Amino acid sequence: MDNELEQLKKLLSTKQGRINSMLELTKAVNSNFSKSGLLKLLEFILIDRFKVGKFVLFVYDVDWHIDINIGNTEVANKLDVASDLIKFEVIQDVRRYPTDLFKGFEYIIPIVHKRIPLAYLLVGDLRIDVLESLEDNLKFIETLSGFVIISLENTRLFKIKLEQEIISKEFELAGQVQKMLIPTELPSNEFFDVAAFYRPHGGIGGDYYDFIMLDESTVAFCICDVSGKGISAAMIMANFQAQLRSLLNKYDSLEQLVDHLNNKLFEITKGDRYITMFLGLYNINDKKLRYVSAGHNPTLLYSNGEIKALDSGCTILGAFQRLPKIVPGELVLDSDSMVFCYTDGLTELENDSGEQFGIDKLNQFLFKNAHLDVNEIIEKLKEAMEEFRGDTNYNDDVCLLLSRFH
Repeated sequence: MDNELEQLKKLLSTKQGRINSMLELTKAVNSNFSKSGLLKLLEFILIDRFKVGKFVLFVYDVDWHIDINIGNTEVANKLDVASDLIKFEVIQDVRRYPTDLFKGFEYIIPIVHKRIPLAYLLVGDLRIDVLESLEDNLKFIETLSGFVIISLENTRLFKIKLEQEIISKEFELAGQVQKMLIPTELPSNEFFDVAAFYRPHGGIGGDYYDFIMLDESTVAFCICDVSGKGISAAMIMANFQAQLRSLLNKYDSLEQLVDHLNNKLFEITKGDRYITMFLGLYNINDKKLRYVSAGHNPTLLYSNGEIKALDSGCTILGAFQRLPKIVPGELVLDSDSMVFCYTDGLTELENDSGEQFGIDKLNQFLFKNAHLDVNEIIEKLKEAMEEFRGDTNYNDDVCLLLSRFH
């Protein structure tokens, strides 16, 4: 009778130990223990409560790696999860496995959640009391290990979701700031009519256009494209816009203005990013247009039934500390001339066959629609882009600026 009572007490103590182990882990998870803290606690429980002599824990976090390795480093380091372990879906006895692949280990315990393998626990030297059930012990080890791994996975996924939400908010804010930089109202008067369109890639981009009255007789207009995409491109462009607006009235010389803009941009990017730009200065009184095309797609001048590329200027801005040469263009515009600025998101737009919209198609479009109002032309061009691309997604920002000078 005394022997039976002693065995019963021992069994009860074992059961209580299991309950205490789960309570300790639950408390640790609720107290936001670090990953290393949780794994250390699991390691202690396996050694102290379950008397496991050897165990290795492979965990997936971006890739497979070993998080715990007690007692069998050499064998564990030779194992490859993808080829050696991924095939196991339930607890497996590997003592009679036909190779020495798992030498020193006795059982593989897969940790699977929603049919996705998250970890593999290999155990060896498992000392089980004669009163205990081997199957129950293995299942409880599986339960404890699974609780820790799934908790860590949930924490990891929560952090990813939180980071994505933060990035989304940053994109939203950057998009709002970018919209504030781009003119919402464009002039339509006796001297000129202006229309524009901007479609950023992915909600925020690195293109920019502007149309600014410098004084009663002079207007400045520009279109720019910064290399790269996303928030960094938008930030560079915002800084560039601020520099451009602050310097426009400080220089009579286009060469000096563009050279200063290049220096300021190089100070920021150190040559890692660059900007292409078309900048024009138009005088209402003498109808003279002075411009610089800094490595940008040739702006198109439509006048008297002909199209001319406005490509005088210099190389891209920001790539070199000093621009090797700046050659501004200058010409007098005839009445009813149109100047069409665009970024390469238009001409490099692809259709389902991989063909690009291209400059020839753009020229044909302008010839066909030049008689229309500037806003109608922009709308027609947007329709033409949609029809051309079919089911193909836009792969870049698209920015259009069209001015008709009377």
